[in-house]
Amino acid sequence: MPALAEALACDAAYLMRLTFEQAVGGTAAKALIEILGTPVTANEVDWLEELREASTRTDPRLASRARAALRGIFGK
Repeated sequence: MPALAEALACDAAYLMRLTFEQAVGGTAAKALIEILGTPVTANEVDWLEELREASTRTDPRLASRARAALRGIFGK
């Protein structure tokens, strides 16, 4: 999967999610992801690491104010 993703110039985790959906269908793909965990893209890992650093690894819950601020970044 990583080599194919590199050849297609896309993230391997994203490609894996699409592959699951195409190979086994949406319901089974959801079950696989629930069992194996959500594939996380390299960009998502960067966001997660920044969140952990900013919160000094305190595992804060996503409060409504934080959710609104995050959505505001993306104009939502």
